[in-house]
Amino acid sequence: MSCARIGLATILAFVLSGCWEGMSRQVVATILSLRGQIVYSSKEAGSFEPISSETKLGAGSTLRTPADGAINLALIPGALTQISGDSELKIEELELTKDGNETGDAIRERIARVGFRRGGMVVLFDGFARFTIQTPQATITVLPGCLIRLDVDANRTRVTCVRGKIYAAQKPGQISAVEAGYVCEWPSDHGPVPAADDPQGQIDTTATLQSGRELADLEAARHDHLPL
Repeated sequence: MSCARIGLATILAFVLSGCWEGMSRQVVATILSLRGQIVYSSKEAGSFEPISSETKLGAGSTLRTPADGAINLALIPGALTQISGDSELKIEELELTKDGNETGDAIRERIARVGFRRGGMVVLFDGFARFTIQTPQATITVLPGCLIRLDVDANRTRVTCVRGKIYAAQKPGQISAVEAGYVCEWPSDHGPVPAADDPQGQIDTTATLQSGRELADLEAARHDHLPL
C-alpha cells in the first residue's frame, strides 16, 4: 500500500473514531437565583470568595451557603437543585458528550456528579443524564423524573422521595431503592418507610413540592430570556 493510501486510511480511521465516540467537554452550572452571602472556591484556589450570578461553577468548585442563604442551580440541562442554608456542595464533574463539534449536533450523554457534604438540598431531575450525589454515608443515583430532598450531616443521610425513584449505595453490594412517597436514612437498620407515616416526612414532602415548583419556574423564566 502506498504512503498516500496509508495516510488516507489513518485520517479516515481517526475521523470515524472521533465521530463514533463523540466530542466531550466540561460545562459549568447556571445560577438561577441566590440569596445571602454565599461563597465559593474554585479548583485553582483554596480561598473562598463571594459568589455572584456571573460566577462560573465548574468541576472542582465548592460552594457554601450561610444559615439564612440559599441558591438555585441548573447543573446541566434538566438537572436542577436548590441548596438551602448552612450547606456545602462540591461539583465533581459536569460533562456533555455530543455527536460532533457544532452547535446543532445532538447530545449523546450528560454527566452530573456532585458531593453534598452537609445541609439540605432539593433536586428536580427531568432530564436524561448519569446523575450521582455523594454524601458521607451513601452514593445516590438519581433517575430521570425525580423530585427529592436530601438532608445530610456528619452522622446521617436522609432522603425524601416525592416523585420518581433513586438508588442509594452505602458500600459496594449494598444498594437500596427509594420510590416516590418514601423516606430513607443511612445508616439505618431498616429500609424505606412511607412518608405519610413519618411526621417530618410529611413536612418535607410539602416543602419539597414547593421548592420543585420554584425551580421549574426559574428554569422556565431563564429559557424565556435566552437570546434567539
